[in-house]
Amino acid sequence: AGKSTSFRLVSEEDTARFAAAVASGLRAGDTLLLSGPVGAGKTHFARHLIQSLLTETEDVPSPTFT
Repeated sequence: AGKSTSFRLVSEEDTARFAAAVASGLRAGDTLLLSGPVGAGKTHFARHLIQSLLTETEDVPSPTFT
């Protein structure tokens, strides 16, 4: 609890791979805070994280506006 870690990802592919890796380690009750300026890739990360947890592929709307 209270653990904070920062990562710098340089491509959309790196972000997608990292999101899938993070998703595999998440457990019920875990919380992630995505912080960064507009265009930093927060939505891209969130979409790939959510998609990696789904059993069937589906479109994931922007978590920002949901």
